[in-house]
Amino acid sequence: MKIEDIDKVNHLIAELNGMKELIDHAKNAEPPDFEAFIKLPGDASIRLSAEGAASTHYLGFSASPDFLKRLQHLALDELGERRRAILADLAELGVEAEE
Repeated sequence: MKIEDIDKVNHLIAELNGMKELIDHAKNAEPPDFEAFIKLPGDASIRLSAEGAASTHYLGFSASPDFLKRLQHLALDELGERRRAILADLAELGVEAEE
């Protein structure tokens, strides 16, 4: 391994640890803790959440429990994909990391 690769490995390990923490938080969160935010110009943004609250900066709409559960699964899939990409980057540098 090259010396310059050591910094990259350290960065990837830190990122992997952070990703594991995010995945744990997302797994342990309740579906109502998730929300979707659609950013639009000005105050036209839209927030879909369990409570459907609005603010002066966005419109709020209630989302169904099923939608929020699917959003949780989507978030976990995305975070898992990022974790797998970090593991692949580490493997490319010759580092074996646990699954």
